[in-house]
Amino acid sequence: MTGDSKPMRPGMRPLDFVFLLRPPSLLPLWIFQLAAARSAAAFFGKRFPAFLVPSAVMRGLLAMTLVLAGGFILNQIVDRESDRANRKLFFLADGIISLRAAWVELWLLWVAGALVSLTLPAAFRLVLLVSLALNATYSAPPLRAKARAPLDLVWNGLGFGFAACAAGWTSVGPLRGPWAGPALAYALAVAGVIASTTIPDIEGDLRAGLRTTGVALGARRTSLLALALLVAGAAVGWASNDLLGFYGPLLSLPLLLRAHATQSRPHRVMANQVAVGLFALVAGVRAPLLLALLAIVYFGTRAYYRARFGMSFPGRGTP
Repeated sequence: MTGDSKPMRPGMRPLDFVFLLRPPSLLPLWIFQLAAARSAAAFFGKRFPAFLVPSAVMRGLLAMTLVLAGGFILNQIVDRESDRANRKLFFLADGIISLRAAWVELWLLWVAGALVSLTLPAAFRLVLLVSLALNATYSAPPLRAKARAPLDLVWNGLGFGFAACAAGWTSVGPLRGPWAGPALAYALAVAGVIASTTIPDIEGDLRAGLRTTGVALGARRTSLLALALLVAGAAVGWASNDLLGFYGPLLSLPLLLRAHATQSRPHRVMANQVAVGLFALVAGVRAPLLLALLAIVYFGTRAYYRARFGMSFPGRGTP
């Protein structure tokens, strides 16, 4: 029994291994990597059709997705106890998927990502290696950055901001040109949203001995930090003349301000989830593929969690 205590529907086990990868959490990578790839194409004078992503960019996106998805599995392997306490990510915490099966899937993903990267330039492979290191050290001891404030925010900012941008850029051309400014804007915005996501988990993380930003600062100060980081991201995005870096954080602020004012868990969960969708909508102006991915992930995830666990996610539920 999971979610809102409704029985799990049988016959959906193969999909469990797909949703173990946490598809909604992959969206930030796709958003920032595709945005950087489009900017790189404009800088190098290369074609990037609105509805047709170049092959090299798609291969780069696939390789980074495989590495990040493996990192999400590692995160759940290491955090089984805190996930059980927080009533979230229950595939491993509740024994729906065995630990052995999770390890096998993780290594298959990482090996596949490495193989795909062999078709891309050496600069991209270096970025992929950095991303792999960030994923491993984020969850696994001895560093376990996710349990050490403020490293939990820094690692997410580096991974979704700088690594994703560098991956998108190097799938198009050499790592030179105006990529660092937007990357910093994205990193600050991601850190802000991640800070906000630590707030609903404070109680469970305390019991599990995790010193996340939410635990270290408390709910109200963490909420203020999240708002400050989003404002800083919007400012850097404006200074960098980057549409996504400016409007993404700016549009996310109202719901996070409401969550700060009410300190309501439903408001907080909604703000965190909607922020990702808003970034996708802004990025989708230049890369319509993102809108298709957003729709597939959103409606596919809602259908799966409703059928499998009887809960609404994305929405008020928190898997």
